[in-house]
Amino acid sequence: MRKGVPSTGPKKTFYETIEPYIFLLPALAVFIVFLYYPFARTIYLSTWVTDALGQPKKFVGLDNYTVRLFGKPEFWTMIGATFKFVLVVAFGGLIVGLITSLLTYNRYFGSGFAAAIYAMPLAIASAAASMAFRMIYHPTGGLINNLLGTQINWLGGAYQFGSIAAVTIWLQSGINFIFISAGLKGVNADMYESAAIDGANYWQRLFHITLPAISPTLFFQIIINIINAFQSFSQVKLLTNESPSSSTNLIVYAIWHDAFRAQRFETAAARSVVLFIIILIITLIQFSAEKRTVSYQ
Repeated sequence: MRKGVPSTGPKKTFYETIEPYIFLLPALAVFIVFLYYPFARTIYLSTWVTDALGQPKKFVGLDNYTVRLFGKPEFWTMIGATFKFVLVVAFGGLIVGLITSLLTYNRYFGSGFAAAIYAMPLAIASAAASMAFRMIYHPTGGLINNLLGTQINWLGGAYQFGSIAAVTIWLQSGINFIFISAGLKGVNADMYESAAIDGANYWQRLFHITLPAISPTLFFQIIINIINAFQSFSQVKLLTNESPSSSTNLIVYAIWHDAFRAQRFETAAARSVVLFIIILIITLIQFSAEKRTVSYQ
């Protein structure tokens, strides 16, 4: 071997070349069957008119988008309601998770039990929580009205949006609590001691040390919160008894209603593609702003 020329080693056999891909085949097969094919099929159906069984009958191109969706005012009302819901729920869940994490950051008697309570929503299915809150929100026999001495219909009229958003925030607070608590444990305690010696109070330490230090965790959680909020369905269906108002007629509920109640599979597919594009654009915007909003120390 000549000096300065690196050795390439023995040439790989054909099996050694394809071996990594063989190990990937089971996972790839699962992705193809349960992710890639359904996604491609959804895009395909969104360009057709389908029958009651979801079989394509007439090719219409982009008419399902331009005429049956974008051309109807109720579609834009639904999009506005969805964005409003996502904004409230995503940041609401993050704030609740942050507050509960800070409350259990220091060890004290009962902090372990409090942490278990704050993390509990993570283990509760949204359908089960929705059925429980239907009883809590009941206008006559519900827990809230009994405590307040009122008979408010929390799941109707102007109260419907706030009631459903509150349940969804509570459901998302558990995963936020888990991740933010883990992030807080990684903050260097010496920074707090140095700040305390310099005379910094609690709020100064919070805004100048804690939040910048856990900004990567907060960034990750807000992305997860937004995606989960866009996918909210059980709360709307069960709490409204399949009768959402214009403020709670979210896009995922509209997809389900089009497909399984109205048998309009083509518009359900078109709505699904629109939802995918919306989430993709928002995620790309968030990652483009990452360098300006996240501090990696």
